Amino acid sequence: MLEAIRNRAQGILAWVIIGLIAIPFTLWGINNYFRDGGETIAASVNGEEITISEFRTAFQHYLQQIRLLIGQGFSENMLDDPAIKQNVLNSLVEQRLILETVTKLGLNMSDSDLSQVIQTNKTFQDETGRFDSALYESVLNSEGLEPAEYESRLRLALLSEQLVSTLRFSAFVTQQELEDIARLRYQQREISYGIIPVSKYYDTAHIDEGKLHEYYNDHPDEFQIPEQVVINYLRLTGESLAKDISINEQVLHNFYEEIKNQYTVPEQRRASHILISITPENDKTAQQEAQQVLERLQKGESFEKVAKEVSKDAGSAKNGGDLGFFGRGVMDPAFEQAVFSLKQVGDLSKPILSKFGYHIIKLTGIQPGKAKSFDEVREELAQKYRQQQAEDQFYEKADILDNLTYENSSSLEMAAEALGLMIETSKPFPRGGGSGIAANPKVVAAAFSEEVLEEGINSQAIELGPNDLVVLRVNRSIPAYIQPFEEIQKEIKEKLTRSEAKTKIQELGEEFIKRLQQGESPEIVFAEEGVNWSEKRFYTREDINADIPPEILITAYGLSRSELEGSVFAGQLLKTGDYAVLGIYSVRDGDFNKLDEKTRQSLIQEIERSRGEITYRSFIEGIKSKAKIKLYPENL
Repeated sequence: MLEAIRNRAQGILAWVIIGLIAIPFTLWGINNYFRDGGETIAASVNGEEITISEFRTAFQHYLQQIRLLIGQGFSENMLDDPAIKQNVLNSLVEQRLILETVTKLGLNMSDSDLSQVIQTNKTFQDETGRFDSALYESVLNSEGLEPAEYESRLRLALLSEQLVSTLRFSAFVTQQELEDIARLRYQQREISYGIIPVSKYYDTAHIDEGKLHEYYNDHPDEFQIPEQVVINYLRLTGESLAKDISINEQVLHNFYEEIKNQYTVPEQRRASHILISITPENDKTAQQEAQQVLERLQKGESFEKVAKEVSKDAGSAKNGGDLGFFGRGVMDPAFEQAVFSLKQVGDLSKPILSKFGYHIIKLTGIQPGKAKSFDEVREELAQKYRQQQAEDQFYEKADILDNLTYENSSSLEMAAEALGLMIETSKPFPRGGGSGIAANPKVVAAAFSEEVLEEGINSQAIELGPNDLVVLRVNRSIPAYIQPFEEIQKEIKEKLTRSEAKTKIQELGEEFIKRLQQGESPEIVFAEEGVNWSEKRFYTREDINADIPPEILITAYGLSRSELEGSVFAGQLLKTGDYAVLGIYSVRDGDFNKLDEKTRQSLIQEIERSRGEITYRSFIEGIKSKAKIKLYPENL
């Protein structure tokens, strides 16, 4: 189990700590187990509340992950998408149900397993790759967490992920099922085709001006430009303030002295242990067993050998009991006290009792505590100082911005002058939003509000994100209008030309199909139009990257096996506007036993994943049906 947890932990902690979703069970998902009530709630599950702050954290994490995945395709409009909000809330509800199930089942994880998960995570390691307890505490402190609280949350999150993984990876598939699926999945159909290009008929299309006017008059909505506005705005951000903050060496040295304790690396120790767990069978003899192990070690037996032989901590036993380096606040309190009480490397402890059983501990290494020098942390200090100063300035200037734009509601100039900000101007945008700042739905809503659009006053300060405020006013309003015929005459002609050409090639293609069905040679028929007819070739349904348009494959595999008696011809309009005629001549079924090993394993894993997901969803729906769930979408 430990290896699986350690592999997952690199994703869990590295992302959770910096504020991103890495797995379904992030630490914010279990906040309710460690907090008091009193907040507005988004949902309740069996009486346990999911607060609005938990929802907002999850929602922001989700959007951040989506932004990373789709890059420039990300739209700020997603911030107000009810469907996305509902999906995030549903996910939180499911997380809460899984967490309850873990608690009811009494699942647990040893302190040594948890310790190794924490210590092997790069988020908490120094430049040499060693666990840094000061960094660990600093990162947790920045998130408002104490080590004990964080470790309780992490333990529960990891156990929850373990339960979900068990459900998702419990499915299997029989040999017969594999053969049946492979028969269809890797079936091949012998296909040839010809494509009639729509461009050949552009010149033959006759679109007179009368048709253009007729289309223009019959489709006014198509040429209507909606109401638009241009806005002036002031934007105050912590990021821009930080760039303008100058720093001298004396200021940095003073700042270093103020927060020097954050850069102190406390003593770390490396230890190995042998665990004698307490069970109903050995409840009265466990201490005696531990004492016997200690006596073996005192007589000179190898600690590593004995650990591999008798230790019940499977995660460390295979490494001779080695737990690596760790600082205070990581291990079980009794275990930790024993480790830090040992005087010299090589010393052995007496049997130490923890909630996991009796431990025999060997001290194997000591790293004395030390403080990082000013030079080592200078760049980080400068960044922290700028952020701190920028945040202080931001709140002061935010009040000034809010007050001056409210008191001088007909202008942004006084606030701009007082704060040293530039009044910026947007491009025209409609109620549906635009680009740049107009992509933000909060900005669009304010610009088209009655107070701003009709009364002509400044908007309230709008929070676009952390330390990011904007105040706007309408520069000018552009009423809705229909584009003049002269401006879009060319566009209409191109559209009607394409439409008429498509009709002509579709009619021609259908005529060709009839001739082919009557036995004429495809090569001869298509040569009449100067079009090439391809050679026959076998394609699978997944050959989407081959030299064949995907629509042709979709059409070919859309025909049932019973329809493929002899040579069959069909037609398909392509997304390019061209028209394809295809012939299907024969079918070869897929054979699982003839697939290469990599493909066979990939198919097995795909099917098992799919069935595992079905098992998981069935489990979730089952516990949902028995739970008392209340959603409050109006609070989102």
